[in-house]
Amino acid sequence: LSDVVMPEMDGPTLLKELRKRGISAKIILISGYAEDAFEKNLESEQDFYFLPKPFSLKQLAEAVKEVMGS
Repeated sequence: LSDVVMPEMDGPTLLKELRKRGISAKIILISGYAEDAFEKNLESEQDFYFLPKPFSLKQLAEAVKEVMGS
């Protein structure tokens, strides 16, 4: 779980680095910005789940459950 906008290394860069290192962990990116605002900077094979802000604790739990089950 990572926010899209963070100091030093943003979420999309974190995702790229993990994939480059062969780490295929499931990733949930969260942001108050629209998904398409940063998705164009990612390669098409970089699979991630997006959860838009604001979200409730229930929505977060459901997203994590869904992603972990996939």
